[in-house]
Amino acid sequence: MGKRLLWGTVFIGAAIGIASCGNDSDTDADGTADDGPEPPPAGHPENASLAPTQRCPGSDGCEASEDLTLKVGAAAVDITPVVDHVAEYVPSSDFLPGEYRDFNLIGGDKCVPLGSCDHGNPDEFPNCPRVDPQKCTWIAGFGIGRAATGVADPNWSRCVALEQGNTKIGLCVVDNVGWFYNEVQRMRDELDAMHPSHGFDYISVSSTHVHQTQDTMGIWGPTDGESGVKREYNAMTRTKTIESLMEASAKLVPVKTEFGASKVDGHIAETDPAGHQTAAFVSDVRDPVVIDNELRTIRFISTADESTVATLINFTAHPEYADDENTLTSSDFPHTLREGVEKGLDVRDAAGNVLYQADGVGGVALFFNGALGGQVGPGAVRHIDFDGTELPAGIERAYSAGRKMAAYALEAIRVGSTTVEAAPIGFRAREFYTDVVNVAFHIAIGQQLFDRDGEFYDPARQLGPENVPALRSQIAVVDIGMAEMVTVPGELHAELLLASADGVTALDDPFIFTPPPFHLLNDPSVPAPMGNPDCGSDGVSRCSVAPPIDEMDRSKVIDLARDPVVTYKWVLGLTPDTFGYIVPSYDFVVDEQNPYLEEPPSTFGDHYEETNSVGTNVQDDFIEPILQLLRSRPAIVRE
Repeated sequence: MGKRLLWGTVFIGAAIGIASCGNDSDTDADGTADDGPEPPPAGHPENASLAPTQRCPGSDGCEASEDLTLKVGAAAVDITPVVDHVAEYVPSSDFLPGEYRDFNLIGGDKCVPLGSCDHGNPDEFPNCPRVDPQKCTWIAGFGIGRAATGVADPNWSRCVALEQGNTKIGLCVVDNVGWFYNEVQRMRDELDAMHPSHGFDYISVSSTHVHQTQDTMGIWGPTDGESGVKREYNAMTRTKTIESLMEASAKLVPVKTEFGASKVDGHIAETDPAGHQTAAFVSDVRDPVVIDNELRTIRFISTADESTVATLINFTAHPEYADDENTLTSSDFPHTLREGVEKGLDVRDAAGNVLYQADGVGGVALFFNGALGGQVGPGAVRHIDFDGTELPAGIERAYSAGRKMAAYALEAIRVGSTTVEAAPIGFRAREFYTDVVNVAFHIAIGQQLFDRDGEFYDPARQLGPENVPALRSQIAVVDIGMAEMVTVPGELHAELLLASADGVTALDDPFIFTPPPFHLLNDPSVPAPMGNPDCGSDGVSRCSVAPPIDEMDRSKVIDLARDPVVTYKWVLGLTPDTFGYIVPSYDFVVDEQNPYLEEPPSTFGDHYEETNSVGTNVQDDFIEPILQLLRSRPAIVRE
């Protein structure tokens, strides 16, 4: 998320298994496969009250089948918000464009019907009709009070349905900053009521986490303490996601599956004309710099005519490349990434000379974000276009980034891919709890900005250490042939994810997950933006403060527990929920005077993410359950 807001991104709705696939075996405490009963659930003590692990196929209600034919269908349904009201800013406003702050003041800013005033005539401002500010479209991400002025490109709800034997899985992704648990619950109820024979055993809903469209969470409204959510928009998104899912289900056809991957590091010369390597695409501005710069693809190809049914894309970057002054709704870089994969790329300079060309593969492209923690995104990127020119902040910067990423996706499909005729599918899913310790979130809960209920607390009492609400969420492992997808209900710091096959973590020499030109720890000798752009000119501020990486518990890295026969290891960020940043405990620092409400002094380093996390408990509450799930018996058998 953008770094302007000191508390935000929490409570996206958990995707849930819908049909009844009963519990199955788990593993012993040491992680060995076991056909006995499940061990006690890890993490929060109330996890024991939840239903056991869903596993499909292989359990009651979801029996294994000898039919290995994989059928896939996909659909994309438009969920672009309607922008029919805009903000009018007082002529003397000291705020930047898009910084709507003071509509409650006499003579302050206004929300007005689109086209009702001459926006360039200050004398007309007093006569502009003032309307309810909730009629404006408040854009999520960065800071409050950013009202949309129009639409740059569509937002989508995109779904893929997968069916094999008695197992049916739905994977959906929506272009928004995040989706609450209650919204998915409502969607499930609406789906059951409208289509009682839908047949899905597990449905996940991911968010692309785009920072350039309608607030769906409630914390980016016109002013502090006012929600930016339009209930009718959220209702439309639920309805359209059901429509997308059922359209995908209606289009099921037999497929073969193609798996691919490519490192987004500048090796495609046309995408990195200035030679900035990974810094030409994505960065991490919090120490230590740890980036998953692999882009992964799964393409489903109809066995009837060799056409592409769907392409799943997994890459990690905050979709905020259009920056914070953009006021046009957009899906940011996922727009041109998906479009490039579907339709191809034909990039030319001003004179019409071809700079890069590649054919698309057709079908429906779905983008799933990854381990976003630590401000992985455009913060320190060198935004150089295909023609070598530097791009200013704005929507074209996002479009250029998406096109460059599409080049790597198409390379993954055409060069680095492996085809499997009958890829088995399955999933393991488990619900879990996490406590909300962050006092800023307590304030937001008290102001009813979040439409999501907590559990195990007294709402009549003040929230605090003796009255802490807990959130119910879900984790899952989805298996598709050579790929293993781990869902992450938030923005995971990649230190807790990345390890090599021999167990070397992201924080161990030779630091293979700190791609050039970045350094493991910010170095004052590395000029910004290759190092941290917040480094002080004295070479001391922030740069000299290194996190205590030797204190990190390497046994908590998720990757270490992965199935050794898995070839492609996916992380689906903000899936099927989000409760903010999942910050590793070794580097979790809050301000002593105003914990979570303010960042600690820069002498402690950069610790913005803690202000947007549920609390110091987040690693234990999340990592232990996902490790336990990963160590359980897989739902499919890989050769």
